[in-house]
Amino acid sequence: MSMALSSDMLAHRIKDAVRTAGMSQRQLAAAVGMDPTALSKALTGQRAFKSLEVALIAERLGLSTEALLADDDAEELKRSTLAARMQSGAGPVVLQAVGLVEQMRDLDVLLADLGRPAPSIVPTPALPPVTDPIRQGEILADSVRRQTGINDDDLPTEPDIFAVWIEDYLGIDVCIAPLPSGLDGLAFSSGQFRLALISSGVAATRQRFTLGHEICHLLSGDVQDLTVDEDVFGRHVANERRANTFAAAFLMPAQAIRAATENETLDEALIVSLLGRFRVSLDALAFRMHNVGVVDAANRDRIRAMSSAKIALRPGRADDLQARNERRAPGGLLTRAMDAFAAGELGIRPLAALLDTDPDRLLDELCPPRFSRGPDDPQEPVYAL
Repeated sequence: MSMALSSDMLAHRIKDAVRTAGMSQRQLAAAVGMDPTALSKALTGQRAFKSLEVALIAERLGLSTEALLADDDAEELKRSTLAARMQSGAGPVVLQAVGLVEQMRDLDVLLADLGRPAPSIVPTPALPPVTDPIRQGEILADSVRRQTGINDDDLPTEPDIFAVWIEDYLGIDVCIAPLPSGLDGLAFSSGQFRLALISSGVAATRQRFTLGHEICHLLSGDVQDLTVDEDVFGRHVANERRANTFAAAFLMPAQAIRAATENETLDEALIVSLLGRFRVSLDALAFRMHNVGVVDAANRDRIRAMSSAKIALRPGRADDLQARNERRAPGGLLTRAMDAFAAGELGIRPLAALLDTDPDRLLDELCPPRFSRGPDDPQEPVYAL
């Protein structure tokens, strides 16, 4: 049952939103033109907030007044605080992606309300008890491969097929879509819904590595609603090092690298073969070969410096380039939305928004007229699902 909003609950909501936005109470007071003492008294229950104060605070924190004043501490407030959480230290590039994440989150909530929640989270191996993030990434990647049964076999090479594999075996929705330049990917988690959002504006090799990186964030519990990666190679904190190690080990298992290079001459032909097989960048392959001990630092750098036509036009390179700027909707979310539409529970517009297409055109495609009409026939067309 919904409960009336108390002064204590309103104060709690505001304090929580201030904390997640990375502000101090004094900074908030200055931003909305309140006396710091008056704000402190309101937040400790010694005075009531005025309506104008609530409106100004909501606007400054990126919330809606309705959410702050809702009768209970329900999903509406949780949804509306996403933007505020993202804004803590986020640059304008990140903020441009808020709308896409919120759109998918809102559709997930709507489908759950219709009785079509995301499937239960697929059990995955626990984070290894070692403290070294590099060892954690290695062990977790190996554990995931063993659990899914792929072991040391190659993962699917094409981004779309790889995305389907992730959805089927790990229960993580994968979306590949245009993101602002410089933003590699996002990982989002809310309840049972887990999403890896990957930029389509980069080569498929980077898409694959970024997808592995975001998967690690989701499996490791790094994601508290949202984790943003403006450059998966650009940060070196523990969680990022673990995620990068996981991606490399997941895409290029150590045993497979060792088996492929055993008794082989380290030359251009070998590198071309490995690049075509694992579909990673030259840098990623060189560092992985060094990290598993099949080349020393000097040969790692020699591999990184290779730049012949054979390297540039290696097998699969055309497909890698073709994948740039293509869009893929998250498969699990799309399936749930299609089922709801077919059952008459969901209109065409949320589905069209997910697919980034015109609603009328999509409706014609999904429900074509079963029979054509003559110019004098006033009868509405009969649609077939």
